[in-house]
Amino acid sequence: MTPGPTDQLTSINSQVVQYIGVLLALGGVLLLAYVLLRIGLPRLFGMRTSSGGPIQVVARYPLEPKKTLYLLRIGTQVFLIGTSESQVQFLTSLAADNAGDVFQPGDAKEVPPRDFRQILGWFQKGGQG
Repeated sequence: MTPGPTDQLTSINSQVVQYIGVLLALGGVLLLAYVLLRIGLPRLFGMRTSSGGPIQVVARYPLEPKKTLYLLRIGTQVFLIGTSESQVQFLTSLAADNAGDVFQPGDAKEVPPRDFRQILGWFQKGGQG
């Protein structure tokens, strides 16, 4: 017995419904993964993205893959930190009276981004000018 036109149409419709179901399931999985990565994991591991904490990243400058310089403000002190894949290294600290040349330490708001090369050049000159 050969399938009639109605049977073929029903078969096509069921395949389309299955295809749409697979796309919706894939979208749901992607949405769940996004929510977990953006909200769930930071809460689980205690990572915070707010800048209201005592430690603030003022500037970040990638040198090479997995090697980065950070300018950190902790309270009123400013530190230059170097990181690599296996270690974190303290490089230098900035005197509190010179910190005003890099940014205003009294600001509670996030510091506007600056060119890290200028800040690094300032450190290389010893904080003069």
